[in-house]
Amino acid sequence: MSYWHIDYQSKYQALTFEVTEVLKSIQSPYQKIEVVETPAYGKVLLLDGDLMLTEKDEFAYHEMLVHPTMFTHSHPQKILIIGGGDCGTLTRVLQHKMVEKVVLVELDEMVTQVSQEYFPQLVSSAQDPRVELIFTDGIKYVHNCTDKYDVILVDSTDPIGPAEGLFRLPFFQDCYHILEEDGILCLQSESPWIPELAELISQVNLDLKSLFPLVKAYVAAIQTYQAGLWLFQLASKKYNPLSNDIESKIKEADLKTKYYNSKLHYGAFILPTFVNEILNEPL
Repeated sequence: MSYWHIDYQSKYQALTFEVTEVLKSIQSPYQKIEVVETPAYGKVLLLDGDLMLTEKDEFAYHEMLVHPTMFTHSHPQKILIIGGGDCGTLTRVLQHKMVEKVVLVELDEMVTQVSQEYFPQLVSSAQDPRVELIFTDGIKYVHNCTDKYDVILVDSTDPIGPAEGLFRLPFFQDCYHILEEDGILCLQSESPWIPELAELISQVNLDLKSLFPLVKAYVAAIQTYQAGLWLFQLASKKYNPLSNDIESKIKEADLKTKYYNSKLHYGAFILPTFVNEILNEPL
């Protein structure tokens, strides 16, 4: 029997879509994990009822979390992914031929197991010999880490519960310390359209700027995420994502993408006025 699922994005708004079948529903030690079939979006992954991933548009989020940073860095060889147990981010990282090692740290192993069953086109990337999956708390992993990385990508859930610490200064400080001297940290930063998130977005930006000499925010249009506009923040020790040479690097790589391209790379950093105001950026 079909029903309409309500994905609450704030106290006052939500995304609603028809579900024709519940394909999987299990409780992990951390959360309820569901996969549902929908006419609008294909298979959808829900965590505690919140939409995490859809077959139809996962490419937009994952491409935009990964490619701007990977092309900004001159030689991204060793990559750390925090979260991202569905392996969508991992899949896009491995498109970059320069990558030699990827460590993915996911708290909930059952997310990856369920994704393997229902989103194998993403989780198959975990079989690559360059990949190491570690199932533990990402905050603790980074705090105790003695390795160095060229790039850290934070593919977290919303800033509640275990993921809240991924949006705080102590975590950013730990990330800074395990990045190489020219390393880049990039994290998803929620939707600037949600008023309740404006303070968090602003504070994340301030915290990153207290550590990194160059912090740039950029946006992507993602129809199934909060209010349709999603923010990312790129914090770099050296490289500027607006450097002119990046365009030629993107064209030369000729990656198969559905959202990201060389012109969009630069355009994504042009922010609406209200977003610049949240970030206290000059117009």
